Amino acid sequence: MKIRRDILWIAAALLFSCSCRLSFAQAASAGDIENHWAKTDIETVVSLGIAGGYPDGFFKPEQMVTRAEFVKMLVKACWVGPVKENEQPAFVDVGREYWAYSCVEAADAIGILAEKNSGRLFEPERIITRAEVAGMAGRLMAGENLPDFPAAKDDRQNNWVATMKKEGIICGYPDRSLGEESGLTRAEACVIVLRIKNKLLTEQIDRERRWIASYQSNDGYMPLDDGRPDIIPYFGNLTEMAQLGQPVFNNGVKKYLEWSLSNLNYPDLFGLNGTMYDYRLEDGVLQSVYSYDSADSYAATLLSLAAGYYRATGDITFVRAHYGDLAAVSEVILKLQDDDGLIWAKPDQQVKYLMDNCECYRGLKDWSLLLEEMGFAERSRLYDSKAGLIKDGILNRFWDQDRACFAWALDQAGGKFLPQSGQAYPGFFAQIYPATYGVISPASEKAVLAYQKLNEELPGWADLELGDSFPWVILGYAAVIMDDLSNADRFLENCRSTYILTGRDYPWSTFEAAFYIRACDALQKKITATFD
Repeated sequence: MKIRRDILWIAAALLFSCSCRLSFAQAASAGDIENHWAKTDIETVVSLGIAGGYPDGFFKPEQMVTRAEFVKMLVKACWVGPVKENEQPAFVDVGREYWAYSCVEAADAIGILAEKNSGRLFEPERIITRAEVAGMAGRLMAGENLPDFPAAKDDRQNNWVATMKKEGIICGYPDRSLGEESGLTRAEACVIVLRIKNKLLTEQIDRERRWIASYQSNDGYMPLDDGRPDIIPYFGNLTEMAQLGQPVFNNGVKKYLEWSLSNLNYPDLFGLNGTMYDYRLEDGVLQSVYSYDSADSYAATLLSLAAGYYRATGDITFVRAHYGDLAAVSEVILKLQDDDGLIWAKPDQQVKYLMDNCECYRGLKDWSLLLEEMGFAERSRLYDSKAGLIKDGILNRFWDQDRACFAWALDQAGGKFLPQSGQAYPGFFAQIYPATYGVISPASEKAVLAYQKLNEELPGWADLELGDSFPWVILGYAAVIMDDLSNADRFLENCRSTYILTGRDYPWSTFEAAFYIRACDALQKKITATFD
């Protein structure tokens, strides 16, 4: 059995490496970028699928970039979508057979290009100048309506080189010149497109946070959208976690926590203190439905939210003021903990779910850290040990050696529910939870095997081919954690074009938007880690 397991691990590792990191390895060829000043930027660009190496295995960082090459990088980096093909190409020297035709057409369609000559020549093979790079980047960013950014796309109204310097997109040379008419190397292009992408990701995140905030009620609770009457605390908890990245939204999170903690059950219908029911809006009035989908995950995610609020604000006074309620919430998980360390979903449902147990692990770890901050060292160690029992149970009970994946649930007799082909939810989606919630390292054997299992079943997930009616945006967040940046980036681009830019209609929701924010934020951190 060990030999078979090792073979599966090696095979999965090779497949994962090939599908997610092959281009990264090509870019990092010995002697090409190893000691190059832009090494990390180049590696990130290649990992994102924005650019790649040459057939000879080298990246050629000092080679000059053509106009077509830069346009392709800009279009891919900034999620410029394809356009409907015109009867005639936009430029007479970029025909349909040209390798960058679709990118040039897409860039022209949204006004990135400024060629006004009567023959509509693009000169795709000419070396691009830094002034032209500034113009293309400026027009693209202006089109995104970035705050404090010139709104007009008319080049006569904007000094794009100066604007790009001010925005930190293009930097000058040691002699303080900007080299407007100088060319651009492939390495310099990588740095510039990452800086642009960073700006656009910031705006994506801020816009979704503002959209989420617009739905929060005056009382503090969080709907899924304006068309669904159900108020589900579990989704609200996860949604508010994404709001913690900006101080301006911290008061909204605090208000949500106050509403949640004021509506805890003492006790519920099963005699548990600290649980929370789902609610429903009836003629504008919030009514409890006196039931919950699960007790364990509702409690765990609320604890994680409270801990996140403290980390974001340092407001220990709030935590201390609500210590009794938070302690009752934490006790819900302990009361549902079985002898094997795993957590039952709720008193009347004797099932242990992988997703729930990963959330419970994270919730108890977060609560343990809060207890330590409040000076309750002994109780902190107790909850940390309880989280450790959950982790042991996940690794020992949920993991299936023969299938090399996690079971998505265990029944009362210990029987495993394993993923079944053709049913993405819950079996295959559950595979990402142990790594996403920090139960295991993303680089661990089990994490790689589980992620590979998801990709084998849903090879087109990054193109929203999910086998489910919901977008499951947590997949994008998980992909970033797994360092699968190319798929993560494509998935987020498709979420933006399919849901956000078309009005955020159902099945988009504040919950899905929250994981979109967290995925964009995680991706942004990967990008900015390369900045000096």
